[in-house]
Amino acid sequence: MKNKKEVNKVALVKCRNYNQKLVDKAVQKCFELLDFDKEIKRGKRVLIKPNIVGSFKTNQQAITTNPAVIEAVCKILKKKNCRIFIGDSSFTLTSSALKDSGIEKIAKKYGKAVVFDEEKLIKINDKKAKILKTFRIPKVIKQADIVINMPKLKTHILTKYTGAIKNLLGCIPGGMKQRLHKKAPNEKSFSNLLVDIYQNIKPEINIMDSVLGMDGKGPTSGKPKKAGYIIASKSSVSLDVVASKLMGYKPKKILVIREAVKRKLGNYKFKLVGEKKIPNLKFKKPKVFKGVPGILLREKPIVVDEYKCVRCGLCAKKCPMHAIKLDPYPVIDKNKCIRCFCCIEVCPHHALSLREKKKEKINYN
Repeated sequence: MKNKKEVNKVALVKCRNYNQKLVDKAVQKCFELLDFDKEIKRGKRVLIKPNIVGSFKTNQQAITTNPAVIEAVCKILKKKNCRIFIGDSSFTLTSSALKDSGIEKIAKKYGKAVVFDEEKLIKINDKKAKILKTFRIPKVIKQADIVINMPKLKTHILTKYTGAIKNLLGCIPGGMKQRLHKKAPNEKSFSNLLVDIYQNIKPEINIMDSVLGMDGKGPTSGKPKKAGYIIASKSSVSLDVVASKLMGYKPKKILVIREAVKRKLGNYKFKLVGEKKIPNLKFKKPKVFKGVPGILLREKPIVVDEYKCVRCGLCAKKCPMHAIKLDPYPVIDKNKCIRCFCCIEVCPHHALSLREKKKEKINYN
């Protein structure tokens, strides 16, 4: 993707549900349309990076990459005798998240499940990075001959949209991700950080689960939105351009895409294959707020629904600024909160949100 004028193919293939035969057919068509077989040689070591996020049971199909899509890819890889590794680092306990999502079962069937939090790390140095000049990733990622990036089509309350580039944040293990939010607390700086990661981990293949997406308060608290597609490309940037257009966004308004294009890691041009045009599915967009954290909290506070909250303390544990304490429900210190929305994203019961409801109680000190 060094050539700015290079036009990458993006496959947009219909897939109306997660019936395994339908998914297999759609994924196989993507491989054929994009000549992925040329990328994958026999016996290669392949790492699949899905979007797992955490141990979610509610609306799970709309939050995580569906196992049926991963299995379809594994079937193709197995025919080439590839060594398959499926790995991620979620916001909650990754081993449990792998199991709860159903992805661990697929990993054991075709290869090996990898918990990035438990892997040996290697140091990445990048003088050209804007935020992350130095960071660590699991060695297993760099050991792979091919990285297949498998994101999920969702909105995001901080970055508007989350897709192929954003999915690579999961390559950062454990609590390091929370510290990155402290390092890049707003949409612009966080988008720069995501591109820093992307320019050091460029997947050879990107396959997005867009059969069922999420709109509204994504990536975990929104509503399931049927899209009915598998999207694939060799370019993460090109895939994100098409996927964001499918949702009804203008790609130039997505800062992570704009930053990647600015760094000449891709461009807005693409050649669509499969479907002849991109429909506008009119996803409900989340409101992305900018400004001083304290002012934002007064204008649109993060609220706690005590009817949903089970006082598990996960929001407090994962807050990068230690701005939350239980008393007995979550209490948010508005002077410490940087509006990274990690608390909303990790809550397995969707008890935290930006909108006040009749049954919600706001707890602030």
